[in-house]
Amino acid sequence: MEEKKLGFLIANLFNDYTNYMNSYLKEMDLTLSQTRVLLVLALNNGVSIDYLAEKANIGKSSVTKSVKILEKKGFLTKEIDPEDNRRKIVKITKKGKEIQKAALQINNEIEESIISKIGENEIKTLKKQLITLDELIKN
Repeated sequence: MEEKKLGFLIANLFNDYTNYMNSYLKEMDLTLSQTRVLLVLALNNGVSIDYLAEKANIGKSSVTKSVKILEKKGFLTKEIDPEDNRRKIVKITKKGKEIQKAALQINNEIEESIISKIGENEIKTLKKQLITLDELIKN
């Protein structure tokens, strides 16, 4: 049997994780990308689309789409940047903070479930290895 390439395994894991999380977030009418946008806003309220894209590690067009959807749902607002009329500043609303906390709770429950099956030490080691791999790929 041929050993799978590392890049294939990482891409496959990312896709599977995204689908897995989206299946849980669907009941909240959210996607994983949208929850990542909300998390960035919860930590750094009042930021640009470019900043959101960078910090959420999502393409700018995907962030723009997520922002539009989240704004329609009342989870965030867009305002004109007082320093640059061409830019929009995105802010999370109280309703957005509440849904973000609920989504984070789902993520924590899923992570706890995985830890219970694999073990806390193994997950800590895996996280360290993934961080190292990410740093190597970025350089």
